[in-house]
Amino acid sequence: MMSASDLLVAGTVLLIPFLALITLGEKHLLHAIIARGMLGVAAAIAYALMGAPDVALTEALMGALLVTLLYVVVFTSTGEFRVGYVELSPLVHTDKEKPQGFMVDLLEAFGGSAGIKARFVLFENRESLKDALQEGVMDMAIGPFVRPHDSGDGYLNLPVVETMVYPMAGGEWLDILRVLEKRRSGEDIPLEGESESAFYSILISEDAHDLRDMLLKFTSEERHILEDLRSRYLGERA
Repeated sequence: MMSASDLLVAGTVLLIPFLALITLGEKHLLHAIIARGMLGVAAAIAYALMGAPDVALTEALMGALLVTLLYVVVFTSTGEFRVGYVELSPLVHTDKEKPQGFMVDLLEAFGGSAGIKARFVLFENRESLKDALQEGVMDMAIGPFVRPHDSGDGYLNLPVVETMVYPMAGGEWLDILRVLEKRRSGEDIPLEGESESAFYSILISEDAHDLRDMLLKFTSEERHILEDLRSRYLGERA
């Protein structure tokens, strides 16, 4: 028969994976930090009950106190993620010096659910934004980025909404929104071949893989937000 001490040890040990699951599943970043701190406390108690006070003290100081404080300091000092964008209306465009559009509303809704704020930075072209993403200067990139054509080292590709792309001479391609944009301006578009299915995507720096996991979970669980934004901004144009 297990003694009261054994039951206490078993209960504390079982609490550790439970708190780990809460930490991984929590969408709100600050709540996840708090859960991580509680996990460290539970681990320290378990070590102490099992006769390892030195390990318990180390875990209490490093795993529970120091790590949690560092997370909170970083979170409260920034509390934001950096989003570079190249204008492509209605996905993202600047109106009165403020970014607006489908991708902007989506990322602001995501940031609100996670307790962090999106900071948008305008770039002149796709190439310079991709470089900033690979260098870790930006956490995400939005605009004329399409899966499967936009892929590379240093960033991840998260498809968001379907579109069509058209092949051009020299192996280049254009998505349908850029085709419509150029045709409205009177530019001749030398399209070659049939259109292909693709997805407008959010590119995410590999350094921000935690944001990718959080955003992927958000878009999976909040499909109605995606559908509402698609209907409002894109209709049948994408």
